[in-house]
Amino acid sequence: MRAGMLILMLGLLLGCSPEYNWRELAVADGMVRAIFPDKPETQKRTLNFAGSDIEFSLTAATVKGAVFAVGYAPLPEALKNDEAARLNMGRTVVASFYQNLGVEPPSELPAFGQPFEITGQDTGKGATRLRAIAWVLPHALVEGIVTARSDAFPDSQATEFLKGLAVGQR
Repeated sequence: MRAGMLILMLGLLLGCSPEYNWRELAVADGMVRAIFPDKPETQKRTLNFAGSDIEFSLTAATVKGAVFAVGYAPLPEALKNDEAARLNMGRTVVASFYQNLGVEPPSELPAFGQPFEITGQDTGKGATRLRAIAWVLPHALVEGIVTARSDAFPDSQATEFLKGLAVGQR
């Protein structure tokens, strides 16, 4: 009995890795609640899509070489009023995940709001693995991303991070 309790306690302690210091935060102008595995930092840049300047922010934390990130792009009025353009933007972003990893995008891209996974080409330093979800909202594009070397991908932590994302619909 005592040995069983000791093994259970040891297993629980090992599961609480000190590298992962989970914290819940509101990011993306308050549009997303996320549970990050460490203190994240936000970077912003302006991108051009179909003639519209879009301010894109990426809030990310890195633990043991794995990046846990939330991307957010509030849409300009021209895209808010054009559902086809919003969906096209979302498909372009999802396809870019494949292309950036050297993989041909599938003819049917993953559905918005559904997690998907890509293992990139091995570049000699190992392949990169990405697990992500993208949402196209009437007013914004939101993406949750976890990426790391394939042989060091934090599977359970990636699942926890992506399941913990709560996207608002304001």
